[in-house]
Amino acid sequence: MRTVLLLTATIIATLLLPASADSRKAVVLRIDPEGFHSSKADIHAVCKSAGDQLLKHMVGQEKITIVISKGKHGPIALFTRGEHGEYQVKLDTGKTFWAQYAYQFAHEICHVLCRYEDDYKGNLWFEETLAELSSLYCLRKMSSAWRESPPYPNWKSFAPKLGDYTDDIMRKRVGYLEILKIGLPAYYRKHAAHLSKNGTDRDKNGSMAIALLALVERKPEQWNAIRWVNSSPSPEGETFVQYLAKWRAAVPEKHKLFVDSVAELYGMDL
Repeated sequence: MRTVLLLTATIIATLLLPASADSRKAVVLRIDPEGFHSSKADIHAVCKSAGDQLLKHMVGQEKITIVISKGKHGPIALFTRGEHGEYQVKLDTGKTFWAQYAYQFAHEICHVLCRYEDDYKGNLWFEETLAELSSLYCLRKMSSAWRESPPYPNWKSFAPKLGDYTDDIMRKRVGYLEILKIGLPAYYRKHAAHLSKNGTDRDKNGSMAIALLALVERKPEQWNAIRWVNSSPSPEGETFVQYLAKWRAAVPEKHKLFVDSVAELYGMDL
């Protein structure tokens, strides 16, 4: 009887535990290696390592499949899904440029986790900024992780190169110098009209991503909040403040402070 009671108590305690903050098994990667001139296993290893830097902090991510194939016109997450609902991501890289694979895939999986939609594009620049933030964050974390536990033992020596690749990209974001000079709120106001029409301006997206980097490096569990960025379609003419307010209303209570912090960095009060 005592054994039964202990077992029952253990089961109840397990059921009452919070959901595990680890969704790495929720995302399945399928690789079409044609055109990459690299092995399917290696491409899978580096892309999984990149995506896992976000997914290990995710709680309750639904199961999805992402098909990765070779692109020729830049990396992209297609709006068209596969026959069984798979997300389709194209990477424009090849051979053994692992840092480039990781950078591109970290960007695209962020779009997937944001549940990207083909709707009003006036605030697309912010999702693109989050995706650039994902690239910076994931490569910096990979650089640290690979020093101790790379996908393959012989990849350990490549760990510093992941960091060097990221540092080089950050140095080239000239817009960040302007942000340091005038502040992110003034930078956004100055470029708001341009951003609303040019959502994929890589330098501006990447520069703002650097300004947001400390938020997620300090509290990586807040990556969960991006899953509600596209909680409902964006109507024509939606302002950035409305976009952020809609995001804040959609996220669970524990992530509202994070959205507030993002808004404050842009000089906005929700």
